[in-house]
Amino acid sequence: MNFLKNNIGYVSMFVAVIGFGSGPPFVKLALQEFYVMDLMAVRFSLAFCLMLIFALIMRADLKIKKIGLTPFLMGLLNPFLVTLSFHVGLLLTSPVNGVALISTLPIWQPFVARFFLKEKIEIKVIIGAFITIIGTLILLTSQTKSGQGNYIGDLIIFLGMICVSINEVLGRRFMQTKVDQLGVNTYQYFIGAILSLLVLFVIWPNSSFEFKNYLNFSPPVLAAITLSCITFGAYLFYNFALRRVPVGRISLMYPLTGPIGATMSWLIIDAPISTKVFISLAIILVGTIIPQINKSS
Repeated sequence: MNFLKNNIGYVSMFVAVIGFGSGPPFVKLALQEFYVMDLMAVRFSLAFCLMLIFALIMRADLKIKKIGLTPFLMGLLNPFLVTLSFHVGLLLTSPVNGVALISTLPIWQPFVARFFLKEKIEIKVIIGAFITIIGTLILLTSQTKSGQGNYIGDLIIFLGMICVSINEVLGRRFMQTKVDQLGVNTYQYFIGAILSLLVLFVIWPNSSFEFKNYLNFSPPVLAAITLSCITFGAYLFYNFALRRVPVGRISLMYPLTGPIGATMSWLIIDAPISTKVFISLAIILVGTIIPQINKSS
């Protein structure tokens, strides 16, 4: 019990990483029955309701006047555009490729910060990026040759990761104003839900929804419900960890999404995993850890 109490932040981040890694295989399973926008509407609507209930319980400040309009832009980027890119990408490629690309996130953030905030890029970041690119190329190439991957799907997911990085850079600046973080994220998922429903019912009214069939709780329906809980739960554990674990340590744990996600893909949808996949994930892990060496907490 003392170990758990003393390391609750790390345990929370590990649970969040499991959530991040579990997302792509559950998306792949849910898309067997849902159209992309159907799944996004269900996922974000349920996640927003859970988030709103939790925010009200925690008495978060939800006044738009206090929070401002930035969370609405952040909500457009993440979760809406990020999730859209992942859902479309996973129609074409393997969830193993998806979790591998997620695990590379820490390596791209310094480059995005350089572009938007003019932050200096250290030489170890460049070395880490080079190693990460090698590992990623090995994985994506081997997956495509085996018929499990697709370069176009991988590219679409990668564009989503760029949106994540841009959102985090915006969020870093915005959170310095000391707004209520729970309130900000509640509005982000509100925007995700509203935009998904707007596309689904107004812009492109093309739905796969059949109420009677969904009452049967088929595996894709259960996957969609699970995704909503993962979206909500992973956020809670991640933000709980942020308050208790140095940012540098968070960055060290994030790349674990790759091997954990690959394992979850095998368990959930029986995705084939080769030795080369884990070797390439190990290379990616090394590449993303190098920039964090001797980094100040």
